[in-house]
Amino acid sequence: MNIVEKSWFNAVWFQTTWFSCVLGRDDWLLLTFALMAFHYWAVTDLRLELRRVLPCLALGLGVDVALTLLGVFNFGDQMFPIWMVCLWCVFPTALPRAMAFLGESWWRPVVLGAVAPLNYLAGQKFGAVTLPLGEVNTMILLVPLWMIMLPLMVRFSQYQKHAV
Repeated sequence: MNIVEKSWFNAVWFQTTWFSCVLGRDDWLLLTFALMAFHYWAVTDLRLELRRVLPCLALGLGVDVALTLLGVFNFGDQMFPIWMVCLWCVFPTALPRAMAFLGESWWRPVVLGAVAPLNYLAGQKFGAVTLPLGEVNTMILLVPLWMIMLPLMVRFSQYQKHAV
């Protein structure tokens, strides 16, 4: 099996890329692009990978850009930074690998969806984003969104696997 297809490798790669995006932001874009390029170059079936990633990328970016325009997120002098686009390019790659367990039952992605917005709090702690509505109000908004979005992304990722 190709190493990028292994769950453990994908988990390490995803976390490394997440830190490159959130800690390094624009300063580490070259590293982020290199990490992304490696994955997309080495993945076993690029066509399948893109069919998994693109719908999740569209959903995630659409929601995050809308929330940014509504004043939920503030990225300083940038409307919506490239490193956030990169995050949405790498997150869906974990769904069939490091997060494959989410597809084993309907409730797992719902539960993880309730916890996933904590990443935005971590991003705030690292100085990558500010939450103008405050942490509590932002979480009240994000938790139900993610409890809907993550199961949709998991389901779509599974559907794409069987559709090819």
